[in-house]
Amino acid sequence: GNDDTAEPVPASSSGSDHRSRTSSASSSTEVPPFRTNPHAGVRKVHLTGNYIAEWSEICRIGRVFPQLETLVLADCPLRSLKPTDAEGNNENAEESHKYFPNLKLLNLSNAKIDSWEDIDRLSSFPALNNVRLQYWPLWSRTDSMTEHERRQLLIARLPNISILNGGDTIGAVEREDAERSFIRHYLDKPETERPPRYYELVGVHGKLDPLVNIDLRPERKVKVRFTFEDKTVERTVDVNRTVSDLKSRLERLFEVPASRMRLYYVDQDLRDLGVEEMKYPTKVLYSYNIRSGDEIIIERKVKS
Repeated sequence: GNDDTAEPVPASSSGSDHRSRTSSASSSTEVPPFRTNPHAGVRKVHLTGNYIAEWSEICRIGRVFPQLETLVLADCPLRSLKPTDAEGNNENAEESHKYFPNLKLLNLSNAKIDSWEDIDRLSSFPALNNVRLQYWPLWSRTDSMTEHERRQLLIARLPNISILNGGDTIGAVEREDAERSFIRHYLDKPETERPPRYYELVGVHGKLDPLVNIDLRPERKVKVRFTFEDKTVERTVDVNRTVSDLKSRLERLFEVPASRMRLYYVDQDLRDLGVEEMKYPTKVLYSYNIRSGDEIIIERKVKS
């Protein structure tokens, strides 16, 4: 019919190219120019790989499809979520999300976005809870960060997002950890670089002390004193070896056959508690929590 508003549009409608058509009940129906009445039925629009660089073009889609819940803009060279009008003036801040009151999922993978301000704009979309933000120029600028640190900064900046780049729902513990490391990240930055979100989170968690960087990984190579009768030798030991590996190494050092050897581990901090016999040949040395400075005493088994 001529009345475009009456056209039934299925909920899963996906417009492969927003200029040409969205699949509606009669697939031949051209999408009218954008001065059109809103289509209430459309919930999903896929525009993967379209050459759209300006967010104002995306805003038009929001105007036409006010019920939109899913918008896939993967591989679109969008430079920002800040809409500009035809003259290149920035429109007001609300414009970014104004036309997307129901948008829940937004895929912006491979966009050309290069600013944290655009992340903050995402936090203003009222219903948005699922975003994909991989492969942006912004991330190659933050190369010094691990994937995990970057994820934490994003979670902290996006309080309403529950799924980030696919995967599991962000739980309360992950969010709190992220918010705390976000505060710490900006603690040692000049005030001019701190985003508004920093002050919001300090309001929630308080000012945190910087984390002392403690490496909790066990040492792999440790220096241990070996004592046999009246001879003491210091050697470096790989804690991933087993007790029987150690015995065959000590065999050459002290000329005692491994089969005749008893080993006793002395923890430098727990000397008063006596020694622990290392009697299981397949036990890995790190399971004794051996650290540099500890001692191992070798005794020759008496022939019974």
